[in-house]
Amino acid sequence: MIIDFFIGALLANAMPHLIFGLTKTHFLGLFGYSPKGNITYAMIQFLLCGLLFFLNYGYQELINNGYLLGGITVLCLYFMFGKLLVKFYWKRTSKKY
Repeated sequence: MIIDFFIGALLANAMPHLIFGLTKTHFLGLFGYSPKGNITYAMIQFLLCGLLFFLNYGYQELINNGYLLGGITVLCLYFMFGKLLVKFYWKRTSKKY
């Protein structure tokens, strides 16, 4: 039960650190306020979350756990496309109308 709390907390806390790191917003993380530090911190939390889940439940349980699978999917999409989306929307909002 307590392990589930840590799995969820690590996954939920990885998201803001990744977003703040990608947008270069100063946000305190384990490695200070730097964007790269926040992205690294998000990756470490994501990996720890996955490791704890797989050690406790195994691979098959991930497929049966829709909440965790949804959270991991969203976080993975941010890892893959986050920087691209930030650049795209930054260019659109910085144009003078």
